[in-house]
This record gives sequence, C-alpha cells and structure tokens, in this order.
Amino acid sequence: MAIGAYRRIFGVGPTGAGITGALFFVAWLLNQALGHPGILAHPLPLWIAGVVLTIFGLALHMWSFFTLRNWWRNDQLCTTGPFQYFRHPMYAAWVTFISMGVALMLNSWIYILWAYALHPIWHVLVVREEKIMEQVFGDKYRQYADRTGRFFPRLS
Repeated sequence: MAIGAYRRIFGVGPTGAGITGALFFVAWLLNQALGHPGILAHPLPLWIAGVVLTIFGLALHMWSFFTLRNWWRNDQLCTTGPFQYFRHPMYAAWVTFISMGVALMLNSWIYILWAYALHPIWHVLVVREEKIMEQVFGDKYRQYADRTGRFFPRLS
C-alpha cells in the first residue's frame, strides 16, 4: 500500500495514537511518582461514569467507521451519520469520550490532566487533514466545516 493510500485511510490517526500512548506512559510514570493522587476515596461513581463514557466512545467509533466505509468507496465527502455532528467523530470518540472514561476509571488527577492535554494536541494534528479535505472538496468542505465541530457537535 502506498503512503498516500495509507494516509487516505488512516489520516493522522496513527500519529495521534502514538502521541496519545506516549503521553499516557508519561502520565503513568508521573502518577506512580506522586503516589496516585486520587480524586475520590470511594471511586465507584467515577468508575461508572468512566464506563459509560468509554462505551459511548466505542459506539461512536463503530458508528463512524460503518458510516465512513461506504463513502470511501466513492471518494465523496461524508456528511451523514455522526459526521453530521462532528468533522472527526472517530477521533472525537477516543479523544473526548474514551480517554476521559479511562481517566475517570483510573481515579487519578494525573490521568484527568492527560485526557485534557490530548485536545489541543489533536486539534493541531487534524489541521493537516482538514487542509487536504478542503483541497479535495473545496467549498463543499468549507460549508461542512462551518456547520460542524471538530470533536464536539457545534451548538448553533
């Protein structure tokens, strides 16, 4: 598979996943060094919230994948399913929901900081992908971007 095809299929996902994993390892080391600065002494409510966020994120990721696969075949801009709310629902699933779910389940302030730190990193990463989409789809993509959010649905 050529590099161009690889990028077309996976976008910035592998790069972002590598950065996310590396930062998680740093957070783990910091958490160990600080003696696990817990959020709650009895973390069951956090664990339940974390499980809910993680399940929601996994469902969003699967919905996004099954929606997008039909559009890849025809090289069209996907604007249906979760893409009508987010420009990057697969990334949003991981960055917004799953990472925070994991952080809550782990009951540590360090992991909460890790989950928050991912957003600015991923916002920078997807700019490259969005420029390519704008080159390929032009005004259609610009109009789409104006009405959707990157990782959160746009409230307007």
